[in-house]
Amino acid sequence: MKKILAISLALILLVCFAACGGNTSKVEAYEGELSAVIASIYEKQPVEFMTCEAMPVELSDPWSVNAYLGFPVDENVTDGTIIKTGLKEAFFSESMIGAQAYSLVVARVEDADKIEEIKKTMFENINTRKWICVEADQLRVVSCKDIIMLVMVSSQLAPGLADGMVDAFAEVISGQSKATDGNATNGNASVLSGEILTRG
Repeated sequence: MKKILAISLALILLVCFAACGGNTSKVEAYEGELSAVIASIYEKQPVEFMTCEAMPVELSDPWSVNAYLGFPVDENVTDGTIIKTGLKEAFFSESMIGAQAYSLVVARVEDADKIEEIKKTMFENINTRKWICVEADQLRVVSCKDIIMLVMVSSQLAPGLADGMVDAFAEVISGQSKATDGNATNGNASVLSGEILTRG
């Protein structure tokens, strides 16, 4: 009888541990239209120079994927070659003047488990000197829910804009205001997920 009781308890514990292990926290999906996110960010963090409206990144075009998202492209790549990005969709907005270093990109991932890997790829490979004679010396790559935002800007063009964009993005995607009790907080780091990748 004691053996049966001990085996039963062991099995119950095993089932409990298995159930706990299977309940890994899933990343919540952002329910809104990704195409509208950039406009919402601009409402919360205006910019003082002209930008284009949100434009889709053609994920089947290796050169677009490289220019806006930073995914490496083999020099010998041919047209029609699709780079595996792990993204469902992406939109960008840049300065209307080519000599102003500024780019804002939002992207939705296919598999939330790979979001940190995708962020790191973007952060390490994006070309911050893709403009004529200017460079973005501030770069931020962050995520909230299943959405990644990459923003890069020249601090001479707009000092503090990169951090303002991070706060605006966090507020738009999470739906939470960064103001508490009438006092502004130091940003929305608490609602961002994973690592905050930053340069400059």
